[in-house]
Amino acid sequence: MTVIETKNLTYTYPGATKPSINGVSIKVQKGEFVLITGPSGCGKTTLCRCFNGLIPHFYQGELKGEITVAGMDTTTHETHAMAKSVGLVFQNPENQL
Repeated sequence: MTVIETKNLTYTYPGATKPSINGVSIKVQKGEFVLITGPSGCGKTTLCRCFNGLIPHFYQGELKGEITVAGMDTTTHETHAMAKSVGLVFQNPENQL
């Protein structure tokens, strides 16, 4: 069962001249452990914000492509509707308390 799927996902922050993530296509199956790693500024946080719906519901910008999490299109479902299925722990967890 697929729990996260993106197809050609591209996101550009407002005022940016190039996308933060560009053409990302992934599929995560139930029970898989996935590590997202890379240098600072490569788009890891942006991708996670797409997973939990903060992009596009909180962060405005240009989002292209498809993304579903637990069968829900994150562009059409509100973040509170997805909260039972997806969450995000920030780099410094104390910042979210």
